[in-house]
Amino acid sequence: EGLAPLLCAGAITSDYFHVMGIPLLAGREFTDADSEKSSGVVIVTAATARRFWPGENPVGKHLRMVWDKDWRTVVGVVGDVRQFNLADKPLDWLQGAVYMPYAQSVESNHQLPTSMYLIARTSAGSSNFGRDIRELVSSVNPNVPVGEVRTLKAIASDSASASRSLMWLFVSFGGAALLLAAIGTYGVVSYSTSQRTFEIGMRMALGATRGNIFRLVLGQSVRLVLAGLAIGVPAALALTRILASFLYGITATDPATFLAVGGLLVATAALAGYAPARSASKVDPMVALRHE
Repeated sequence: EGLAPLLCAGAITSDYFHVMGIPLLAGREFTDADSEKSSGVVIVTAATARRFWPGENPVGKHLRMVWDKDWRTVVGVVGDVRQFNLADKPLDWLQGAVYMPYAQSVESNHQLPTSMYLIARTSAGSSNFGRDIRELVSSVNPNVPVGEVRTLKAIASDSASASRSLMWLFVSFGGAALLLAAIGTYGVVSYSTSQRTFEIGMRMALGATRGNIFRLVLGQSVRLVLAGLAIGVPAALALTRILASFLYGITATDPATFLAVGGLLVATAALAGYAPARSASKVDPMVALRHE
């Protein structure tokens, strides 16, 4: 029969998805009616549904956890999330994620989880919130210890700190490269334009307008970048595997990203070539024809 698929299983209360802002894509969320006395139910993530029921509606399908005696019914599908941290890609050996009602999460040996996370949405400051949570738990059971109280923003920030530092490093190098490219393009176009002064004068003497000259020089600047893109885009596509682990929600070959970067480079080239093109369009034809 083979090995059972390994899934990340979470036991949650009925308002978990609302508090965490995880969208319900199909079916329903858990309710108070999903108790230990009712039929077993489960909610799966969108990626899990696509993996095990491709092209089908997963609501109404059945699955069974290793500790279950009876099958559980899939009652809903929710959006995908990063289960552990934001920096690492999902573990290859995990084949999906499911959620169960907390009331139905007692394993076959009837032992409750040794630890749990309490998640609350609040408008209060984080320091007051931590004190309030501890007081609330203590009022219910003073023997239950409360660990660290942190905001989700802080947890996400710490989780992505290494990736964020690496991102800023890439941005810094990218910005420096863009600046050098703009300076280099400006220098090349300026030098090329000065070498073509006689040609420009001849063109204007033969009827070329200042607009024609402006577009001629500016077009040279843009063509330089287009030639660079013809080389750079295939090279970038070849390096997408390295970038894939730093991305979530978009692919490493996201068309919008490539179009945006390409547009930025073309705009930079146009800006770098604007000054030489403007200067060339204002050249006096008689002076240009005497240029050696």
